[in-house]
Amino acid sequence: MEESSSIIAKLLLLTTLVTILVISRANEELMMQLCHNSDNLTLCLRSLRADPTAPKGDQVELARIILRCVNSHLITLTNNTSALAWKHRRSPKAASALKQCGLGYATAKRGVGKVDAQLIAGDYDKAAYDVSMTVEAPPVSCRACLVTLNFNFPSSFRYHTEVYLALTQAPLRIIDRF
Repeated sequence: MEESSSIIAKLLLLTTLVTILVISRANEELMMQLCHNSDNLTLCLRSLRADPTAPKGDQVELARIILRCVNSHLITLTNNTSALAWKHRRSPKAASALKQCGLGYATAKRGVGKVDAQLIAGDYDKAAYDVSMTVEAPPVSCRACLVTLNFNFPSSFRYHTEVYLALTQAPLRIIDRF
């Protein structure tokens, strides 16, 4: 009797492990598939793999994980912009441009929350539109304005801007596949 209980326990354990591996592999393939069309496959995958909920996530949850990463970089950009505005407060053009960037980042922050709610509600067309118009557009506009002024970007600001813009493409590509 003890021997059959032991065999059953081992079979259950083996079945559980195989199921976990199959699900994990399927979700890895889903993540690869969804990130494949993003501007930066490596960044998209790295962002998803860093979240412990990703292996169990469906397409909507994976898009929401990327949005959380976008939001994290947005917070950093907002803080960097505030610091730069203070540093360049005596230069009216730079101060004005950085103030506009800050307002754009505030719009993007509201946009991230709106897109997240739309994804949860299943309103994917509105989510895609809002990613383009309220999440992606303000930082693009900010960067263009600062480039026009020949603004000397600190490397961390440039890095977070580039990562932010690359990451905003990932939810668009994921949403397009819904």
